[in-house]
Amino acid sequence: MEGSKGTEEFFDLTFSEEPASYYHLLVTIDQHWLHAAWYHSTKNLITGYARYPFRGSLQSLLKEHPYLASEFKEVIVTIQAENYLVYPKHVLDGSNPNIFRLTNTFEEDSQSLLTEELVSLQASISFTAPTDLVNEIYTHFKHVRILSHVHPRIEQEYNTVRSSQRNRPIFSAHIWNDQIDLRAYKEGKIYLANSYFQSGKEDVAYYVLYACELLEIDPEEAKLVFSGDIEMGDPTWELLSKYWKEMEIVAPLENISISDKLREISHPRYDYLTHSLLCVS
Repeated sequence: MEGSKGTEEFFDLTFSEEPASYYHLLVTIDQHWLHAAWYHSTKNLITGYARYPFRGSLQSLLKEHPYLASEFKEVIVTIQAENYLVYPKHVLDGSNPNIFRLTNTFEEDSQSLLTEELVSLQASISFTAPTDLVNEIYTHFKHVRILSHVHPRIEQEYNTVRSSQRNRPIFSAHIWNDQIDLRAYKEGKIYLANSYFQSGKEDVAYYVLYACELLEIDPEEAKLVFSGDIEMGDPTWELLSKYWKEMEIVAPLENISISDKLREISHPRYDYLTHSLLCVS
């Protein structure tokens, strides 16, 4: 249920007495919010979703919600930022600040440059994150791994593309704060992975349709998958439905269960968090 100042918590407390070491904590942090999901590894079950206002300090947030800092089996923290680079392995070295700066910005005094390899395709992701936040994450969480927010999504999307029999183009759009993440897959390959500033539904429609034009993709022949700050039937959804025949909300990771007690959640806001399970050790 929703609490004060935008906090949302949805929990199945059936297994609340079991140790935190049975759980994976899946977290996404952006400039304004921390979204979290609790996965019970023994039961193969998502038992909780939550959203907390984030004011730049992880320490102050954990004082208000200390159970977030329990010693979980593993914590996957994805940092949501528009400053990232997806590049082919063994061709570029995106962990080199000089290479990264060719297409992106990097402020060494305040940012850390992090790099992780993708599993599903021969590529890596380099991204920047505030150094203070990175240090806080390593200080307050045990058994933690830090990733770009697009990392789990690309893993899941590319697996879906590879297993598809129709081999049709797929667009993935995640709306958050004043940004839209847009990825496009065509002929079994990733053609676009970028973030853009957006101030409303018209900007979202513009970037999606412009990507179609650049990639020579007919919207009526492609699938558009949404997540984040969007709901089926809201103004953004209605505008895009004028151009796209097939649109859907992102699905949770296959082969896991979501507790029946989480029915009240906004699925676009939380279900994508389950994709981080593709990145656990």
